[in-house]
Amino acid sequence: MDYASRLNGVFPPCATVFEAGTEEVAFDRIRGNLEKYNSTDIRGFMPLGTNGEFRSLTDEESVKVIRVYAKYRDPSKTILAGAGRESAKATIEIIKLYADLGVDFASLLPPHYFTSAMTDDALVRYYTSVADASPVPVLLYNIPKYAGGVVISTDLIRRVAEHPNIAGMKDTSSEPIVPYIDAVPRGSNFYILAGTINKFYEGLKHGAVGGVLSIADYLPEKCCELQRLHEAGKADEAASFDVWIRKLSSNAAGKYGVLGVKAAMDIMGYAGGAPRLPLAPLTDEQKAGLRAALEAEGMV
Repeated sequence: MDYASRLNGVFPPCATVFEAGTEEVAFDRIRGNLEKYNSTDIRGFMPLGTNGEFRSLTDEESVKVIRVYAKYRDPSKTILAGAGRESAKATIEIIKLYADLGVDFASLLPPHYFTSAMTDDALVRYYTSVADASPVPVLLYNIPKYAGGVVISTDLIRRVAEHPNIAGMKDTSSEPIVPYIDAVPRGSNFYILAGTINKFYEGLKHGAVGGVLSIADYLPEKCCELQRLHEAGKADEAASFDVWIRKLSSNAAGKYGVLGVKAAMDIMGYAGGAPRLPLAPLTDEQKAGLRAALEAEGMV
């Protein structure tokens, strides 16, 4: 498979929508979001990531969520499904369930409960053993904030990038993105995706193929526009657009994480809804401030 052709572009890290009051997964509202995203220029979807609150779902619920994406996605769109578990065996088992439904890639948060044991050697064993057994290509997911501080190193990239079933990495760390891009061996079928809007344009300029961007959950076409400007060689316009969209993200949902993303989705006509306990939704005052930030830039 030419991984680049399936990963080149923007992916929203899709929210899992819950019914008000019961906190049951609202599969019909997830479908509604998906059908709206289908009409945009995004490359695909990443369900069951951080914004998907995957740690708050059972495996049974996760499989049902994937079933919705597999059934209702536009066939041209790519599905990157969050599938990381704390053991290689559990990870392989959940990937096989997702693969049977038709996902294209599995995104793997590194195991991190035994943080001190997660050396590069341990992570190489984990990722290669999962990739060896996985029926779909896998991607590394670098987000130390939500992985017990485990950081995927540039040396780890060099060691796994040539595995034929490891397709790349989503980088949502606080580390600079360029060294990760530079660590990829020349000619390998391994690609870097920016994991935040703050890294997106910098990544594109140095060889990243796209991004999994929280702001794309509620402003997908704006993210696509930045990549179009870059690919058209309009460097000045792209640079100005990058400054604008990063400022918008910071002033709007960026400071609130998944809670802000869900509230912004509600404002922009998508279904975000409340998170699952123990998370609590934004206050009315916070939502008003978020709306004001979006209105100030003409988004509402």
